[in-house]
Amino acid sequence: MEIHDDSAKQFKAEKQLSLRFFQVGIALANDDDNIQERLSQLDEALSTLINTSRFKYVEGRFSLTSHEIRLIALVYIQTLEPDILMPYIGLSWYEQGPMLSLDKLLFLCQRGSKRALISKNVLCGQVFDWRLLQCSEKKLLTESVSLHIELRQFLHTGQVTLSNDHFVKLGSSTVQDVAFTSCFNPNIDLSDSQLFELGTTDPRMAQWYTEQLALLSGGDFGYFSDEQAQDLTLSEIMLSLVGLILNANSKCVFIFIEKLHTKHAHALQKMLEHGQGAQTRLYFFTLEASNTNRDKSLFRVIECQPPSHKSLVCAWLKLSLEPDEAKAQCIATRYPVPIYLMSGLAQAAKVTLQNNADFWRELQLRCLEELNKGPEDLAKLSEPRFKLSDMVLSPAIHSQLYELVGRIDRQAELQSLLQRFTPGCKAIFWGRPGTGKSMAAEAIAGELQLPLYVVNLANIASKWIGETEKHLAKLFDQAQKHNAVLMFDEADAVFAKRSAVESSQDKNANMGVSYLLQKMEHYSGLLLLSTNLKSNLDDAFLRRFHNVIEFTMPSAQHREEIWQRMLSGISNDALTKSIGSLAQRFELSAAQIINITESALLQRLIEQHSCIDPESLARALKRELAKQHEGFMAQHEIKAWLQGN
Repeated sequence: MEIHDDSAKQFKAEKQLSLRFFQVGIALANDDDNIQERLSQLDEALSTLINTSRFKYVEGRFSLTSHEIRLIALVYIQTLEPDILMPYIGLSWYEQGPMLSLDKLLFLCQRGSKRALISKNVLCGQVFDWRLLQCSEKKLLTESVSLHIELRQFLHTGQVTLSNDHFVKLGSSTVQDVAFTSCFNPNIDLSDSQLFELGTTDPRMAQWYTEQLALLSGGDFGYFSDEQAQDLTLSEIMLSLVGLILNANSKCVFIFIEKLHTKHAHALQKMLEHGQGAQTRLYFFTLEASNTNRDKSLFRVIECQPPSHKSLVCAWLKLSLEPDEAKAQCIATRYPVPIYLMSGLAQAAKVTLQNNADFWRELQLRCLEELNKGPEDLAKLSEPRFKLSDMVLSPAIHSQLYELVGRIDRQAELQSLLQRFTPGCKAIFWGRPGTGKSMAAEAIAGELQLPLYVVNLANIASKWIGETEKHLAKLFDQAQKHNAVLMFDEADAVFAKRSAVESSQDKNANMGVSYLLQKMEHYSGLLLLSTNLKSNLDDAFLRRFHNVIEFTMPSAQHREEIWQRMLSGISNDALTKSIGSLAQRFELSAAQIINITESALLQRLIEQHSCIDPESLARALKRELAKQHEGFMAQHEIKAWLQGN
């Protein structure tokens, strides 16, 4: 039913009831013979008040009996007009607190026939189940009762404002999310109040989905907001729901409770089956149970299946400023951001657009930023600073690296054309330290504009049986969620050959290797392994990789190109002319060349110079070679290079 504005009628009825309430007290105090007449007048005033729109609304929303709504009216009027209780003081009609006892309220409600009300089990009615009238669990007749604070607010003003510390929070969305309507087409029977279990373990996804269902159905949405709410009793849950129901103004109400305990679910289901709040239409939603103890028969399951690639593309196109199907396809393929964040990311991209900036480029940056919030406790985020064009490598290595990029970039096309295509790509980078393995992983992530997670093996491995598998499962699940480029650096430490089983520790290690094989098989992103010695890796791993790429030491020609790139703009003429000879004489890795350049430049800056000369480079070169015990043997070559011989 709708709430009509009959405030004037209610105000008049309240005044009349106050007067009749007071007159009954006077008659009782004076032991008047006309007490029955006064009780009849009180009864008529009660009937007038409970037939005003706010009281009728409460009666219908909570399926109350006429006697229950009368009790509410009596408690309400004595709360509103405490002076009417003055004649009752001498009668000792209230024994605990400045309100009439429950016993006396029943007397006034039924014209003195309180026993008739008790026989009708009014004390077990829904007015107490909903905590609209509040007293102890025992409902002693000698105690006073109070009115639910939000019910009082509603009866007095016709509306409810939930406080900031209220257990139930109202939803913030007022407009249907395009991502929801594009990706989901829920067909749910909402004819009766029900309990639902959502097929997801992500609380944010479940809450967003419930709110979107409420908007789609024209209902109100509320949720229990914090961990404290999970420890509430059923009575406290009911108490918290009252304000939300009164605020709904005849609309159905969708309530999300992250962890709905089985005992609460049974009680709520019983409440719904008995028509409690029949006009309210309450729909309770909770997460998929992480254990098997929940009674599934209580719930209707809603499968929140991942949306199709086509629907994601459709959603991005609707959210865009410049519809471009090719770019929408790219965003949908590369950036599996949570569906409930899509609209927010698109809006952020629109807000930050400047002048002629490309919307899709801004959106890509927002999506990448979101995906970078990955498994930091298990893997280190490495921001892609390079692309493959920044590396100096042989044509054969370059070709294989671009093939890895293409396999991820064209994955959707490959899957549509090849019936037995398996998503994902796995490659091994091996070679001497400093030859560019880590930089190549970063460059590939830069080409794909995807986050790069370098696995922290120290946080993964565990001496306790079963713990390593748990850590790896979490790592792969989170990396899959973020479509990350996942790199195991120095992989031979974990992916080593399986040993003969001589102890429980060996058995545990071999089980870890087998588990890794299983997880790698199902990883649909790009997985890279880096090792200095390929021979240390288990043969079972090698057979499962698409590419095994050897990073060799750079040739003299490549060394010269690396030197030129590193020294561009920071070397004097003498050094620039001698770069060719430097590259021919010293077989160095790219990492060593970088270290030498940085060390030489630092020396020159300390000496108040901004250009590297041959002498400062020679000193840095000597220190680098000394790390490999080649300092003494290389002195002649360095001297010859300085002399131009």
